[in-house]
Amino acid sequence: MYISNVVISNFKSFDQFSVDLNDGLSVIIGENNVGKSNFLDALNLIFNSNYSPRKRILRQEDFYNGLVVKQKWPEIIIEITLKGIETEDELAITSRWLTRNPGEAKLTYKYRPKANISVEPPAEQVSINRFQLPLDEYEWIIYGGERETLDIFDFNMLSKFGIEYVDALRDATTELKKSSGKLQQILRSFDLEDNILQDIADKVDELNETIMKGKEIQKVKSDLNGYLHNITGSTRQKVQIQMGENDYNSLIKDLKVLIGDEEDRVHTVEMNGLGYNNLLFISLLLTQYTSLKEKKLSKFDYLFPIIIVEEPEAHLHNHLQKYLASYFFNQKVAGQVIITTHSSHVSSHSNLDSLIVFYKSHKKTKSKRIGSIFNSKLKEQLRYKRYLERWLDATKSDIFFSRKVLLVEGIAERLLMPKFFSMIYSEEVEVDGKKVKKERTLEGEGISIISVDGVAFRPFLHIFDSSGLNIKCAVLTDSDPEKIPLLDEGGDEVKGKNNEFLKEDVYPTKPGEIELSSRTCGLINDFEGINNILISTNLKTFEYDLMLEDNKTFFNELFDEYKIGSTETRESISSMEGSGFAKEAYKLISQVKGEFSQFTLDELNKGKDFNVPSYIKAAFDFLLNDEEEF
Repeated sequence: MYISNVVISNFKSFDQFSVDLNDGLSVIIGENNVGKSNFLDALNLIFNSNYSPRKRILRQEDFYNGLVVKQKWPEIIIEITLKGIETEDELAITSRWLTRNPGEAKLTYKYRPKANISVEPPAEQVSINRFQLPLDEYEWIIYGGERETLDIFDFNMLSKFGIEYVDALRDATTELKKSSGKLQQILRSFDLEDNILQDIADKVDELNETIMKGKEIQKVKSDLNGYLHNITGSTRQKVQIQMGENDYNSLIKDLKVLIGDEEDRVHTVEMNGLGYNNLLFISLLLTQYTSLKEKKLSKFDYLFPIIIVEEPEAHLHNHLQKYLASYFFNQKVAGQVIITTHSSHVSSHSNLDSLIVFYKSHKKTKSKRIGSIFNSKLKEQLRYKRYLERWLDATKSDIFFSRKVLLVEGIAERLLMPKFFSMIYSEEVEVDGKKVKKERTLEGEGISIISVDGVAFRPFLHIFDSSGLNIKCAVLTDSDPEKIPLLDEGGDEVKGKNNEFLKEDVYPTKPGEIELSSRTCGLINDFEGINNILISTNLKTFEYDLMLEDNKTFFNELFDEYKIGSTETRESISSMEGSGFAKEAYKLISQVKGEFSQFTLDELNKGKDFNVPSYIKAAFDFLLNDEEEF
């Protein structure tokens, strides 16, 4: 049994929202303020057994702030679908919640106006932010099944869901120290045989007897009883000093978790870091559920565990984040695990089937199970999926944490695009009577720039096509025009030593002059009908187009500054113009192509003038145009 789907209406950041979860592990990712924590709050309204009736009463701030009220008071609805109901225990819990679909049940929470509400709703449309809802005449209800009935809801069945919530700010150290903590719950779940309990009691009695023989203990005991007699009069109670009671349940209250790198070198959890204590607390939860699962083989009352971990990366350095993520992704723990994270180190160690992205589209929160994008039986899609799982490292997994995505070929574009963006869109504004430069950045616009380290754009673009995420994605790729045959003075093709025809590079000067490579043409043709994707290409290559864009002065100074090529070569190039300059300058920087982008960035940071090619600006404009419908 597992939570397979959650539908939320009018709650917090959700207008109409639906998310499909996985059986086992679901990792929810997305940018800040997209609704991950609000989603967990919605689950708690139904499943959290620690919620009193009062905690299920909501406030006006809990309603979606984009609501418009007209002729009917709004309701908050949270509907949860359970699937995979197979065992007798699961059927016993959900018997009154079942739907017409085999192995399926539903639970619904509603916060709604009472049937006899005395206040009339507005006759005309009014934003919920403009008036106060009559919440004193609202009520909440939870019911099971496909429709509400007059039956009384059995909250005892709901308590069979053992929800544990590990929030990002949890004080795990305190939890580990508390006598009512997880360690004691685990130990109490075991049934010890009578002879073992008696043996423990005898050893405690023996130890208490040894303690009592000490003169200091006897002196303190005598003094305590003397003073107690003097100040209590006829009261005849007397004190006894001992290590503790010999009852097993009382003894385990004093047990605590110690930790260290060796068994004989341990310390208390107070001396541990917050991050490691969070991991220790999660380990206790897994131990608890494992022990409950094993005990269910005998007579233990059934409990379906749900572990919710919010931001497991809190207080953990990168290696521990990856190690924790690897465990969750590769192990099958009891019950269902739901994780929310902002960490690319956690998400990059996922398999795509576990990842669920929350994202904004047209100012509404949406969700997508990444694995479902590749559910087609086509071998090509399965190949894309495997490719992405190999290449989604900590940098590339940023693709899931952004509002918009810019895909580029390599490190040169990755290094220079942020600077180009700021150069084009930054502007001077007046502050306190002074002109200051207001810089816009890719990060500030929610645009992630992802290098695919080559030209394998298709697996990444499949994430954004008609079956994927409905957010904008622009691609900057070279046109890579095919080489053309080398001709002699008579116009005949020239052959080489092996009798093959020789070809030479082409250096186009305007669009349409030379045919694009088949790879580039195929990419454009295959994705041109998808409105949230743009393929923007140049005349030849990234570096050549920079040279061609009337940047002669900039690059001549760069060649001199970094002594690229010989003095004679630099002087020869500086005398050239237009396409001739671009061609020879491009050949020159090929000698230092690995360092070229860094040299260029260093010079741009000095504030020098530079013309950014139009194909790059076209991609930026596409990503910034929020008014465009798609």
